[in-house]
Amino acid sequence: MYRRLLSNTVLFSVSTFGSKILLFLLTPFYTSILTDAEYGVTDLIIQTGNVLIPLVSMGIINAVLRFGLDETTDLKGLFTTGLVVILVGEGVLALCYPLLQSIGLLSDYVLLLLLLYVLMANLHAVFGAMAQAMGKVRLYAGSGILCTALVVALNILLLSVFRLGIVGYVLSNVIADGVVALVLFGALGLWRYFQPAAVGRGLVRQMFRYCLPLIPATVCSWIINISDRYFISFLIGPDVSGLYAVGNKVASILLILSGIFTSAWQLSIVSERSKAEQERFFSNVFSVYEAGALVGASLLMAASRLVMRFLAAPDYFSAWHYAPVLILGTAMACLGSFFASVYVAEKRSSATLVTTLAGAGVNLAGNALLIPLYGAMGAAVATLLSYLVILIARAVHSRSLLRVAWKVPRFVLAMGILLLQCVLVEWENTALALVCCLGILALYFRPLWRAWKTGIFTRR
Repeated sequence: MYRRLLSNTVLFSVSTFGSKILLFLLTPFYTSILTDAEYGVTDLIIQTGNVLIPLVSMGIINAVLRFGLDETTDLKGLFTTGLVVILVGEGVLALCYPLLQSIGLLSDYVLLLLLLYVLMANLHAVFGAMAQAMGKVRLYAGSGILCTALVVALNILLLSVFRLGIVGYVLSNVIADGVVALVLFGALGLWRYFQPAAVGRGLVRQMFRYCLPLIPATVCSWIINISDRYFISFLIGPDVSGLYAVGNKVASILLILSGIFTSAWQLSIVSERSKAEQERFFSNVFSVYEAGALVGASLLMAASRLVMRFLAAPDYFSAWHYAPVLILGTAMACLGSFFASVYVAEKRSSATLVTTLAGAGVNLAGNALLIPLYGAMGAAVATLLSYLVILIARAVHSRSLLRVAWKVPRFVLAMGILLLQCVLVEWENTALALVCCLGILALYFRPLWRAWKTGIFTRR
């Protein structure tokens, strides 16, 4: 089971490095073509589309992947249910078009593209979930690389050559998702799995019982991830929102690396192991994952100014001020997502909802109180606090389902060092910030050395 996790992690590393990292490196291209206000609006559009995607699909894609990992599940009924739900949801979204027009934030053309963006992204996602459920992990990873290549080529063509701006950015994603969805549909022969007669009420009931709590959980996650952009846009201005979004790009490096592991991890958490073996497996993996997340966050904080010089145009350089706090918040989000995997393994999606709801409440209150006082930095602090609340809530509650060993005193000491490092980076004291990095590395040297030495996480 460790070798399978390691193998899938390497596979997704290749896919993600060719996909997420390449898109990340396009940030200087975007910031050189779009103004900070345009970039802020573009970021809001994509983030709005990203929250509509799970709402329109009613979270069914999560159920397709989770139940698809169970060997006893009928894949025909699973796929048919998922596809029908997505198409019905898209129809409902189309009926809401007049309401979206009334918001006035987006033009008619962009709204139409947004509807297509949601549809193509959902089709891409459900076909990708089927690829993982069918064990076609290499095909799934390759489709991610293809999608990125298409996005990059179309972005250059539509933004740089045709100068379509926001419309070109959204259209690039629509075309890329649509093409990759067609490739997956054909390569997997998914037309053979669309059989309405194979849909059973029992399976549908179980799928909706699992995925429906994830819909409000997704809304809460969206509140945490994007509400600060809206607060900043309305209270300060879209130009500051654009700077804040670029600052968050530095933190997204850690999220990309975490996503590599998460993609592999979700294929390993469902098994017929005994509870004792499952707890030992989760604990061994978490010890290394925590070390990697916090050491990575510390290194990224220390390098945030340097990264920003390569990441964005000179006009955006001041965005580095927000990066350290956002990086620390992202590290807390990564650890919280690990404990959420306990809920996935146990099919307890309602716990994901409750813990995410608590974090969203903290985030909204923090934004309302801190942004008027401290500007965009207040939004970064609110994000950190919300993810910390989610992490603590999940770590405590998940022990009733699966006892994941966690050395809390070491974590508390690490948090103190990382908070101090945030201050030192803001004061531009690079030397002491690097000392903090050494302190974090010393705290987590043992699990990292064991992982490096053995290659698999066989002992604590």
